[in-house]
Amino acid sequence: MNVFYGVDISGTDAKPLPLKMRMNSTAARNDFFAALTANNLIPSTTSFEQEEGFDYLPWDQSPGDNLAHPAVDPLVQFGAGVQAQIGSADPEFPFGGVVRRFGGFMTDPPQDPEGRYPSSGEQYLSSGTQILQINFNTPIDSFGFFGIDVGDFGATLSITLANGEVKEFKIPPLSSDGEATGSVMFWGIVANENPFTSITFGSDVEPITGDTFAFDDFTIGIIPLPNAFGLGIMGLVCLSGASALRRRRLV
Repeated sequence: MNVFYGVDISGTDAKPLPLKMRMNSTAARNDFFAALTANNLIPSTTSFEQEEGFDYLPWDQSPGDNLAHPAVDPLVQFGAGVQAQIGSADPEFPFGGVVRRFGGFMTDPPQDPEGRYPSSGEQYLSSGTQILQINFNTPIDSFGFFGIDVGDFGATLSITLANGEVKEFKIPPLSSDGEATGSVMFWGIVANENPFTSITFGSDVEPITGDTFAFDDFTIGIIPLPNAFGLGIMGLVCLSGASALRRRRLV
């Protein structure tokens, strides 16, 4: 397994960390993408944006009161038919994540948690790290994401991959009392020999929601279809040949 991790400390919740200051997380993301390419995989990314088909829950509405809303525990569609269902890892908690829209720290309603924002675009998945679980409809061997505002109050983030065999990874806290608020991290894994079908995020802090933060730019590697064009051409040739044979028989 190859794990990719990089974090850029912000230290302020007054504004998002500028892209030019996200050197470590960007480098980890680039290394992850390079590993996908080296393994003949094509990156497929979802950013929870409206143009991708994602709705969002307004900040004056609680997810617990709107469990039927499409922004609560959304179904994520990747390429090659891969789907990921967002859900709760705790049977007693009603939801795992909710898509929120970011309009700026000074313009959003007071319910907008400070220090959290999308890594790209205007929307992201908000979740507590003790309740989020992602279930895939087929085994995958790679996954990466950006996390914003992670571990700023002393929480250790754990990431558990499962498909019969369980693999757990731990990310230590960045600060103990909010000093690292608004920081940006990237974490990714390429596990050629150990495909997995679920990802669970955990935290060692209370309450059950743990260290709430923003997830964005979920990425998996999908297997390309190098023979698709050739098969299409072959099919056209076969159809043309069959058509000509029918014409000869009619004559």
